[in-house]
Amino acid sequence: MEQLLIKELKPAQFVVMDNAAFHKSNKTKELIEPVGCIVIFLLPYSPDLNPIEKFWANIKLWIRHQIT
Repeated sequence: MEQLLIKELKPAQFVVMDNAAFHKSNKTKELIEPVGCIVIFLLPYSPDLNPIEKFWANIKLWIRHQIT
């Protein structure tokens, strides 16, 4: 994270994360907040707000259509 993400962040950007334990660690906050970014956590159990969940739903739908 230090080598990739932190170098790309700019002050006042929002960093949106799910509630994985490693996202909520103090180390993660210590790396992101000094850059001046705002950390936002998704609500627990809210896959509808997580973009990757929409991606996988679309892939599954596409596969179903290919099979039928």
